[in-house]
Amino acid sequence: MPTYTLSALTILLLAALGAYIFHQARRNREGDLSYKLRKCEIALHDAEQSLENTIYFYKEELARLQRRLDEAGPSPSLADQKFRQAKSAFARLYHPDRQTGDDQRTRVRVEVFKEFWDELQRIENGR
Repeated sequence: MPTYTLSALTILLLAALGAYIFHQARRNREGDLSYKLRKCEIALHDAEQSLENTIYFYKEELARLQRRLDEAGPSPSLADQKFRQAKSAFARLYHPDRQTGDDQRTRVRVEVFKEFWDELQRIENGR
């Protein structure tokens, strides 16, 4: 069986080649990681920009809705709502179109309606 002897120069060349391959592999790995890190940084920046744009949009929308609400004036208070309910109930009971028959009671209800309806309209309009 033949014996192989490696000279010191061959061993040195193999060690240098191994070190070079290791160095290149490490450099490639660092390059890949650096590239992936940069992609993540860009994605994070894009996400932050998108978030800022969304916040700006909703702030503007909130301001627009607030202006619209201010233009509409104050919302009707509970007293206003109760007044409208009372007015509606009064109209259901006494409106001439809702009266049937021609008896004395119907004529009284129609007269009561005529007498009070203008006053209710004036109160509702705030005059």
